Amino acid sequence: MTDVVIDLPVPLSVNKLRRINWDQHKRAQAWRAVANNYLMVAKRRPVNPIRFDRIERFEMTVELDEKSVKSDPDNCLKMLIDYLVSVNIIKNDAPQNMRRLVVEWADLPLGCRVTIKPIPLTMKDVARNAATVMEAAL
Repeated sequence: MTDVVIDLPVPLSVNKLRRINWDQHKRAQAWRAVANNYLMVAKRRPVNPIRFDRIERFEMTVELDEKSVKSDPDNCLKMLIDYLVSVNIIKNDAPQNMRRLVVEWADLPLGCRVTIKPIPLTMKDVARNAATVMEAAL
C-alpha cells in the first residue's frame, strides 16, 4: 500500500468547538465543506489518487503551516482526525489503529498536509477481524 497524502485547510481549534458556540459550529461546517472539495480533487488526480478505504492500521504525520495556524498545533488535531474517520479514510483513531502520530511545522500553501502510512495487518489481526464479523452476523 502506498502512502496517502492529503492537503487540507487548517482545521479549527478544538477549544473553539467544544463549547456550544453556534458561530464556531457554522465555521466548522464551512471547514468540512472546503475539506470535502479538497478530497474530491485529490480523489480524481491522475497521479496518486486518494483511495477511500478505511485504512485499518496506520501511522500519521500532520504538517501545519506555522503562519496559518493561530492556535496550539495539538488543538487542530481533534477536528482533523475525526474528519478523516467521518469520510472513511481511516477506520478509527483508537490505539490499535493509529500506531504513531507526528505533528510538525512546514511551509504549506493550503495550511495542512496529512500523510497516512498504512501498516499491513498481521494474520492474527485478520483472524480477529474475521471472528468479530462472524460474531456480529450470528
